[in-house]
This record gives sequence, C-alpha cells and structure tokens, in this order.
Amino acid sequence: MDFSMDKFSYRLTVLLDENNMTQTQLAKKIGTSNVTICRYLTGERVPRLDVVTKIANVFNVSLDYLLGLSNDENIQNSNENSDLNIDMIIKSLYSLDDNSHLSKNQIDLIKKLLMANKDFILSA
Repeated sequence: MDFSMDKFSYRLTVLLDENNMTQTQLAKKIGTSNVTICRYLTGERVPRLDVVTKIANVFNVSLDYLLGLSNDENIQNSNENSDLNIDMIIKSLYSLDDNSHLSKNQIDLIKKLLMANKDFILSA
C-alpha cells in the first residue's frame, strides 16, 4: 500500500470531525497556520514527515494509518515490528514529495538517524 494524499486528506478530515476540532485548533496545536491545514485537506500541499508525526500525536493514531499505509489506527507499543515500521517511514520519504528534493544520501542519513533512535521514536 502506497501513500495516498487523497486518503491522508480524508482521514485528517474524519479525525477533525470525530474530535470536534477545527482546522485552526489543529494548526495551533502543531505550530502551523490554518491555511496550511486547509491545503492538506484539499490535497494542495503534502505535509512533511515531522508535521504528519505531530498530527498523528494530536489524534493518537499511528503514522501508518494517517498516511494511508494501514487501516489500523491504533499505535503499536510493541517493538516487534519496529524495523519494519521504520522502513515504512523511510519508504514514505521517497513518495511524499513528487519533486524528490531529498537525495538518496540524505534519505540514507535520515534512515540511519531513525534506526539509531527507533526506541525513542516508537515510544513517543
């Protein structure tokens, strides 16, 4: 299953509705503008991975769910599949930006940083 901006936008819309939260409230919680949230909802702008992480934390859902890589919105506390989860995040780095502004070396460095800090990342 690959990243789908349509699915991300839809899931973000549903999460806002289910949590009775406005775009402005979400924007304030994650440190961005209402206009940026609106652009995520309309699919005009693809969020950076750090922003997706903040959104997932606000709604207490998994990154995989929010990105459309899984239908399970629950955050797994088990590190049993942690390497696979990190690999899925890395894979999403390649597909989040159509302009591919990250080089392979930069993505490899991000992967090394994620792997070195996976226990911290998965416990957040």
